[in-house]
Amino acid sequence: MTDTARRPLEDLIGELLDGVTALPAAGLRATSVAFDLPIEATVESGPAGPMVRADVPRTRTRTWFDRPVGRLSLHIGTLPVEEAR
Repeated sequence: MTDTARRPLEDLIGELLDGVTALPAAGLRATSVAFDLPIEATVESGPAGPMVRADVPRTRTRTWFDRPVGRLSLHIGTLPVEEAR
């Protein structure tokens, strides 16, 4: 995978959230989700300004030739909504 094959950061986040919503509910309702994942990221210039491209690391082991791995720490929650009466 080359740097140009990495996807925009918002696509990675969207795919993570799609995976969470696809889990069976089992009678529970999640009100928040937290991610703390290793990522390989680059910043490129896009048509509307800087663009962050990111993806999960290509390999589990690192060498001195590999770029350093960053971390994506993300906490997404819902706001309380009044129940309809």
